[in-house]
Amino acid sequence: MYFMSMSAIELAAIGAVILVGIGVLYSILEMRRTYARHREKLAHAVAVIEKFQARQGDFLSLLERVESDGRALQKIALQVEGTVASLKDTVGVSLNASAERLTMAIENLRDHMDTQEERLALIVESISEHFPQPQPQQPQQQDPPGRPTTNDRARLRRQALGRDAGLRFALLKEWMSINGIAVLHRASRGWNTAGDLIGNVPDYLEPEAEILNNCILLIGTREHEDRLAIPLRELDASSDFYQWFDPASGGNGLSHLPAVLKRSNGHFNLVAKGTNPLAVV
Repeated sequence: MYFMSMSAIELAAIGAVILVGIGVLYSILEMRRTYARHREKLAHAVAVIEKFQARQGDFLSLLERVESDGRALQKIALQVEGTVASLKDTVGVSLNASAERLTMAIENLRDHMDTQEERLALIVESISEHFPQPQPQQPQQQDPPGRPTTNDRARLRRQALGRDAGLRFALLKEWMSINGIAVLHRASRGWNTAGDLIGNVPDYLEPEAEILNNCILLIGTREHEDRLAIPLRELDASSDFYQWFDPASGGNGLSHLPAVLKRSNGHFNLVAKGTNPLAVV
């Protein structure tokens, strides 16, 4: 009985040892599997870190290029800002200078008109002093039959002008050479149409007017292809219109001679240069 009880105890102990061994072995296997999984994760993390380190140089290079481009754009922005400010100053100075020259020319025109009005008043006064006072009217004598009257002669002269376009143009050119300043004086006070500028031209000259590029007044007469050109404002030295005129001399800045143009195929060709009282040498 004793031996049988000892065998049972030993068997139980051996069984317990075997179970413990199996548990330990299972624990070792689980630890190896867990270690293997962690090792795979660690290897993956190491691979990711290595890739990041490999790309870190490219990333830093990209950041440097972005920073360099930012500095370059900032420099360009500063240059553009400086250029715009310089251009603004230049344009402002040019506009102020042009406005001053135009104002001076208008003031000179007005002074010239005042001077002409004073001279006209003196001439009228001188004529009234040298001519006797009008006598009481005598009965008018009838013109002899067959002799042309004064009205007839005036009518004949107008008829001759109406038939001869060349004569009308010659008289129109002479009239504009003398009275062109009056046209510029009208232009300085504002106008809407070309007809406003030639309102004081005699009707018997049958004037026709048009505005070219809003800066040149063209005046002609019926059935005549030539035109007289007068600048209404300061002309750009680089334009073709500027070549139609010579600057007025400093001693006679208000002298005026219209340029003569001939129309051909819708264009104007220069026949004779005029003077530009708005461009004084």
